[in-house]
Amino acid sequence: MEKHFNLSRYKEFLKLEESGKISFLDENYLELLSSNASVVEQINYNRKKDYFLLIHEYLSRVIPPYEFRSKFLQMEREDSKKATILLEDFQELEVFTLAEDLEKFSDFINQISTLCFEYDEVWDGTMERMSENEFYYLVNNHYLQLQKAFPFNIWEISSNNQAYKHLVSRSFKFLMFTIGLEILLILFNIRTIN
Repeated sequence: MEKHFNLSRYKEFLKLEESGKISFLDENYLELLSSNASVVEQINYNRKKDYFLLIHEYLSRVIPPYEFRSKFLQMEREDSKKATILLEDFQELEVFTLAEDLEKFSDFINQISTLCFEYDEVWDGTMERMSENEFYYLVNNHYLQLQKAFPFNIWEISSNNQAYKHLVSRSFKFLMFTIGLEILLILFNIRTIN
Protein backbone atom coordinates (compact mmCIF):
# COMPACT_ATOMS: atom_id res chain seq x y z
CA MET A 1 0.00 0.00 0.00
CA GLU A 2 1.18 3.48 -0.80
CA LYS A 3 0.61 6.79 0.93
CA HIS A 4 0.59 10.24 -0.61
CA PHE A 5 3.29 12.76 0.13
CA ASN A 6 1.89 15.35 2.57
CA LEU A 7 2.30 18.42 0.39
CA SER A 8 0.32 20.83 2.58
CA ARG A 9 2.45 19.97 5.62
CA TYR A 10 5.61 20.27 3.51
CA LYS A 11 4.55 23.75 2.35
CA GLU A 12 3.94 24.77 5.98
CA PHE A 13 7.48 23.70 6.88
CA LEU A 14 8.92 25.64 3.95
CA LYS A 15 7.06 28.79 5.02
CA LEU A 16 8.35 28.40 8.58
CA GLU A 17 11.88 27.93 7.27
CA GLU A 18 11.68 30.98 4.99
CA SER A 19 10.35 33.17 7.80
CA GLY A 20 13.09 32.02 10.16
CA LYS A 21 10.56 30.59 12.62
CA ILE A 22 12.13 27.18 12.48
CA SER A 23 15.50 26.28 13.98
CA PHE A 24 17.89 23.41 13.40
CA LEU A 25 16.88 21.54 16.55
CA ASP A 26 13.18 22.28 16.19
CA GLU A 27 10.86 19.29 15.78
CA ASN A 28 9.34 20.89 12.67
CA TYR A 29 12.75 21.20 11.08
CA LEU A 30 13.42 17.52 11.68
CA GLU A 31 10.07 16.70 10.08
CA LEU A 32 11.02 18.86 7.07
CA LEU A 33 14.28 16.93 6.74
CA SER A 34 12.34 13.70 7.04
CA SER A 35 10.00 14.78 4.22
CA ASN A 36 12.98 15.61 2.01
CA ALA A 37 14.61 12.27 2.82
CA SER A 38 11.43 10.34 2.03
CA VAL A 39 11.41 11.76 -1.51
CA VAL A 40 15.03 10.67 -2.04
CA GLU A 41 14.24 7.25 -0.58
CA GLN A 42 11.24 6.83 -2.89
CA ILE A 43 13.35 7.67 -5.92
CA ASN A 44 15.87 5.03 -4.73
CA TYR A 45 12.98 2.62 -4.27
CA ASN A 46 11.69 3.32 -7.79
CA ARG A 47 15.10 2.22 -9.11
CA LYS A 48 15.05 -1.01 -7.13
CA LYS A 49 15.81 -3.08 -10.24
CA ASP A 50 18.90 -1.00 -11.00
CA TYR A 51 20.22 -1.38 -7.46
CA PHE A 52 19.55 -5.12 -7.43
CA LEU A 53 21.25 -5.59 -10.78
CA LEU A 54 24.32 -3.54 -9.83
CA ILE A 55 24.79 -5.39 -6.55
CA HIS A 56 24.26 -8.73 -8.28
CA GLU A 57 26.83 -7.84 -10.96
CA TYR A 58 29.38 -7.09 -8.26
CA LEU A 59 28.65 -10.23 -6.25
CA SER A 60 28.83 -12.31 -9.45
CA ARG A 61 32.18 -10.68 -10.19
CA VAL A 62 30.96 -9.24 -13.49
CA ILE A 63 32.24 -5.82 -12.40
CA PRO A 64 35.22 -5.13 -10.14
CA PRO A 65 34.79 -3.69 -6.62
CA TYR A 66 36.00 -0.17 -7.42
CA GLU A 67 33.53 0.05 -10.34
CA PHE A 68 30.70 -1.19 -8.12
CA ARG A 69 31.44 1.41 -5.45
CA SER A 70 31.70 4.17 -8.02
CA LYS A 71 28.46 3.23 -9.82
CA PHE A 72 26.54 2.70 -6.59
CA LEU A 73 27.46 6.13 -5.23
CA GLN A 74 26.81 7.70 -8.65
CA MET A 75 23.27 6.25 -8.66
CA GLU A 76 22.66 7.74 -5.23
CA ARG A 77 23.92 11.16 -6.37
CA GLU A 78 21.61 10.99 -9.40
CA ASP A 79 18.65 10.09 -7.18
CA SER A 80 19.47 12.95 -4.83
CA LYS A 81 19.57 15.42 -7.74
CA LYS A 82 16.20 14.15 -9.01
CA ALA A 83 14.75 14.56 -5.53
CA THR A 84 16.03 18.15 -5.29
CA ILE A 85 14.31 19.00 -8.56
CA LEU A 86 11.13 17.18 -7.55
CA LEU A 87 10.94 18.95 -4.18
CA GLU A 88 10.59 22.26 -6.06
CA ASP A 89 7.75 20.97 -8.27
CA PHE A 90 4.58 21.15 -6.18
CA GLN A 91 2.43 19.75 -9.00
CA GLU A 92 4.51 16.58 -9.06
CA LEU A 93 4.60 16.38 -5.27
CA GLU A 94 0.82 16.60 -5.16
CA VAL A 95 0.54 13.17 -6.84
CA PHE A 96 3.78 11.75 -5.45
CA THR A 97 3.27 8.53 -3.50
CA LEU A 98 5.51 6.79 -0.98
CA ALA A 99 5.78 3.01 -0.73
CA GLU A 100 4.80 1.42 2.56
CA ASP A 101 8.06 -0.54 2.89
CA LEU A 102 10.18 2.43 1.85
CA GLU A 103 12.16 2.70 5.09
CA LYS A 104 13.09 -0.97 5.07
CA PHE A 105 14.48 -0.77 1.52
CA SER A 106 16.22 2.51 2.29
CA ASP A 107 17.93 1.04 5.35
CA PHE A 108 19.54 -1.72 3.28
CA ILE A 109 20.62 0.69 0.55
CA ASN A 110 22.05 3.08 3.16
CA GLN A 111 24.03 0.26 4.76
CA ILE A 112 25.64 -0.62 1.43
CA SER A 113 26.20 3.06 0.67
CA THR A 114 27.95 3.47 4.02
CA LEU A 115 30.22 0.54 3.17
CA CYS A 116 31.12 2.18 -0.16
CA PHE A 117 31.96 5.46 1.59
CA GLU A 118 33.88 3.82 4.41
CA TYR A 119 35.84 1.40 2.27
CA ASP A 120 39.02 3.46 2.33
CA GLU A 121 38.60 4.50 5.96
CA VAL A 122 40.24 2.88 8.97
CA TRP A 123 37.52 0.86 10.67
CA ASP A 124 36.69 -1.85 13.15
CA GLY A 125 39.18 -0.57 15.74
CA THR A 126 42.02 -2.46 14.04
CA MET A 127 43.48 0.68 12.46
CA GLU A 128 43.47 -1.15 9.14
CA ARG A 129 41.52 -0.46 6.01
CA MET A 130 38.66 -2.82 5.10
CA SER A 131 39.84 -5.61 2.78
CA GLU A 132 38.08 -6.44 -0.48
CA ASN A 133 37.01 -9.78 1.03
CA GLU A 134 35.47 -8.07 4.06
CA PHE A 135 33.71 -5.58 1.78
CA TYR A 136 32.41 -8.39 -0.43
CA TYR A 137 31.18 -10.36 2.58
CA LEU A 138 29.36 -7.36 4.07
CA VAL A 139 27.73 -6.37 0.77
CA ASN A 140 26.68 -9.98 0.22
CA ASN A 141 25.21 -10.14 3.73
CA HIS A 142 23.16 -6.98 3.17
CA TYR A 143 22.11 -8.20 -0.28
CA LEU A 144 20.85 -11.51 1.13
CA GLN A 145 18.79 -9.62 3.70
CA LEU A 146 17.53 -7.32 0.96
CA GLN A 147 16.54 -10.35 -1.14
CA LYS A 148 14.60 -11.80 1.81
CA ALA A 149 12.77 -8.55 2.45
CA PHE A 150 12.18 -7.79 -1.25
CA PRO A 151 12.10 -11.07 -3.21
CA PHE A 152 13.33 -10.27 -6.67
CA ASN A 153 14.05 -12.41 -9.74
CA ILE A 154 17.39 -11.05 -10.88
CA TRP A 155 17.31 -13.09 -14.09
CA GLU A 156 14.27 -11.21 -15.36
CA ILE A 157 16.07 -7.90 -15.30
CA SER A 158 19.47 -9.21 -16.28
CA SER A 159 18.25 -10.89 -19.48
CA ASN A 160 18.38 -7.50 -21.21
CA ASN A 161 21.77 -6.67 -19.76
CA GLN A 162 24.72 -6.79 -22.16
CA ALA A 163 27.23 -7.76 -19.48
CA TYR A 164 25.28 -10.91 -18.71
CA LYS A 165 24.78 -11.75 -22.38
CA HIS A 166 28.53 -11.40 -22.87
CA LEU A 167 29.27 -13.53 -19.80
CA VAL A 168 26.87 -16.28 -20.90
CA SER A 169 28.26 -16.19 -24.44
CA ARG A 170 31.84 -16.42 -23.15
CA SER A 171 30.94 -19.28 -20.83
CA PHE A 172 29.22 -21.16 -23.63
CA LYS A 173 32.20 -20.72 -25.98
CA PHE A 174 34.56 -21.92 -23.25
CA LEU A 175 32.35 -24.95 -22.61
CA MET A 176 32.23 -25.81 -26.33
CA PHE A 177 36.01 -25.42 -26.57
CA THR A 178 36.50 -27.75 -23.57
CA ILE A 179 34.12 -30.36 -25.00
CA GLY A 180 35.86 -30.12 -28.37
CA LEU A 181 39.27 -30.68 -26.75
CA GLU A 182 37.96 -33.68 -24.84
CA ILE A 183 36.55 -35.22 -28.04
CA LEU A 184 39.88 -34.66 -29.78
CA LEU A 185 41.70 -36.29 -26.85
CA ILE A 186 39.37 -39.32 -27.00
CA LEU A 187 39.87 -39.63 -30.76
CA PHE A 188 43.63 -39.29 -30.32
CA ASN A 189 43.65 -42.00 -27.62
CA ILE A 190 41.54 -44.32 -29.80
CA ARG A 191 43.91 -43.77 -32.72
CA THR A 192 47.02 -44.48 -30.65
CA ILE A 193 45.48 -47.68 -29.24
CA ASN A 194 44.74 -48.98 -32.76
